[in-house]
Amino acid sequence: MTIQEAINFGRNKLHLLERPILESEILLAFVLNKPRIYLHSHSFETINPFHQEYFKRLILRRESFEPIEYILEKVSFYHQEFYISKGALIPRPETEILVDMASHIIQSKNCQNIAEIGVGSGIISITLALLHKSKPLEFHASDISPEALFNAYVNTKKFNCSNITLYNSAFLDFNSYKHFDLLLSNPPYIQNKTILSKPLSFEPQQALFGGDRGDEILHKIIAIAKVRNIPYVICEMGHNQRNSILAFTKNLSVKTLEFYQDLSGLDRGFIIEF
Repeated sequence: MTIQEAINFGRNKLHLLERPILESEILLAFVLNKPRIYLHSHSFETINPFHQEYFKRLILRRESFEPIEYILEKVSFYHQEFYISKGALIPRPETEILVDMASHIIQSKNCQNIAEIGVGSGIISITLALLHKSKPLEFHASDISPEALFNAYVNTKKFNCSNITLYNSAFLDFNSYKHFDLLLSNPPYIQNKTILSKPLSFEPQQALFGGDRGDEILHKIIAIAKVRNIPYVICEMGHNQRNSILAFTKNLSVKTLEFYQDLSGLDRGFIIEF
């Protein structure tokens, strides 16, 4: 099998995807450890049997709609490449907006002690740590999933973020006394029993479903911030949960509540100041 024949094989197998040729090339370049441009300049080069078999196995995984990020074990977020594997939610571009909002709060309000609930692969806290290297920030991040924490650990080591402490814990159960200036979360917020697309079935369900209504964890995070006297909270949410957040915070004496939108103009998160 030549490089061109391999690309054609992948294209035919992945014909139901939006970018069959591109993804075939990405997977083959990964297997050969070569840049994609190499494939085009060496299209008649023969691939050895080991790489042929490896490539075919990856193509079959992708054909079953397994996310390519899990296959490659890497994902791009905020101009950086992070480690990702099954057990951690794949970061979405929309979460970069949450990072921007948090970065502004950290800068303008001089936040130093920051908590994150549901750290996942660690991309939020790590990106903020990298954006504010000159500040004496401390991050304390929790997750109930050991697999997600493994992803976060690998990424903290990769980016040398020694100011991030990880906890296998729900919410802020790991620490009942420390004061935090800012609480961050991209929690599960999909309503239970919602039918998801095939690719989402590969992602950790506990990182997706937020309860019978979908907003239960969002409400709990807000309540925790209120009880713990955390002045600022930034959360990602579902596009149809604005009214739920408005109703829940109505009697909590919040100073301000702002919603922010994603690139499609849909509600995607909120910022609360207590």
